[in-house]
This record gives sequence, structure tokens and C-alpha cells, in this order.
Amino acid sequence: MYNIKIWDLGEVVEVQKYHHGNYGAPGKKRTPKKKPTPEEVKKVNERHKARKVWRLILANFKKGDWHLILRYKDKPDPAEAKKRLRDFLRDMRTAYKKAGIPFKYIAVTEIGKKGGVHHHLVIEDHPITREAVKQCWKSGSTFWADLYESEDNYQTLAEYLVKKQTKEDVPGCSYSTSRNLIVPKPRVVKRPAKGWREEPKPRKGWYVIKDSIVNGINPVTGTPYQRYLMKRITKERGDPGGG
Repeated sequence: MYNIKIWDLGEVVEVQKYHHGNYGAPGKKRTPKKKPTPEEVKKVNERHKARKVWRLILANFKKGDWHLILRYKDKPDPAEAKKRLRDFLRDMRTAYKKAGIPFKYIAVTEIGKKGGVHHHLVIEDHPITREAVKQCWKSGSTFWADLYESEDNYQTLAEYLVKKQTKEDVPGCSYSTSRNLIVPKPRVVKRPAKGWREEPKPRKGWYVIKDSIVNGINPVTGTPYQRYLMKRITKERGDPGGG
């Protein structure tokens, strides 16, 4: 028997398969348990944080939304930069409220090796977005990138944000989010089978993102696991239901 955790994230579904307790893959010896090193623990924690962030991105933001970078023309210290970001987010909420639109964001502050500061944000695209940013950000320049410029861009961005957050123990570097984000929760399905196929089969109307498939061994429990993403088939990918 094994368990399946499923996160429904709109156009993408994340699937994790794992054995519970002392169950292992059929025909394979269970890898001995071992105590993880501090470096392994750090990497695992970063992966978990990155997955949490990319689930937030997938569940709350769509194609056409933005990865926005806010830069400074001066060189504020981290405390001052944190205050300016807080003021910017407050002013953006006000602008969106006047337009009758909820303001949703994920933000993280990056501090460079030489102490320079800038902010990364994920925000929705609306007719007022660019003008609102222009009016609310007076401290420097902005850079805009399509959030879904490639199939795995949201994963790369999530990993990048978490890496920037954890690369230095500097106050103010942890990511923050608006309170109105959907926080995805998995549903758990128990399967009576002994194991799973190496190449997962997608549900009807979906395809498996090949580069997302991971078949590994949990270094702590010694049991196998599988993780992958499925994406909804669109007309551009030859959906048989399309005209």
C-alpha cells in the first residue's frame, strides 16, 4: 500500500507518491535509515519552502501576471528598504481598493554581496497595474517579466526566491504574502497496490511535465517516493476537443 498526495493548483496538479511506515517498493530492499547532516536538512528545508512558494504562485497567479523587481536609485539599509516596501504595498492596496480589485502579492527582499537591496514580487496583471506601480514606487526603477514565460518558469522563480531568502541570515529577507492568497492543501489517497510505475500515467485531458518527474529515496526513512506535475491540455497542444 502507498499514499498519494494531490495538490490541485488550477492548470497544474502536483502529485507525490510515498510509502507509509515500514512499507517499501516491491522487490527492493529498504535503504537503511540514517541521520541527515545539517547540510542535507538545510537543502530539504529549502526544497519544502520552494514547493510551498510555487504552490502559492500556481494557485493564485495566471499566465500574463508579473514577476516585478523594484530597484533603488539610492542605497537604503535593510531596515529602511523594508519600510519602503511596506509603504509601497500599502499604497498598492489602496489603489487596487479604489478600483474594486483585490491586491494579491508574494514579495521577498534580496540583499546583494555589497549590501545593495531590491525586491522581487509576484503580482496579478490588471488594467491599473502598471500605472499603480508607477505611482506607488518612487524609490527607483522597475523591471517586469512574464510570470509564465516558460513551462517551468514558476518553479525556477520559486526556487530563486527561496534561495535569495535563505542565502544570508539578514533580517527582512524572508518572503511575505498578502493575506488573501489561496493556500493549497493536499488531499490524500491510499492505494492498495505495492508500488507505482516509473513513468506516471496522466489523468484524461492532462499531460505529465517530463522534467518534473522525480523518483528518489527518502534519505531519512529509506523509502522510495515519486513526485511529478501534470498540466491541463490546451488547444495549442492539440486538445482533441478543440475546434
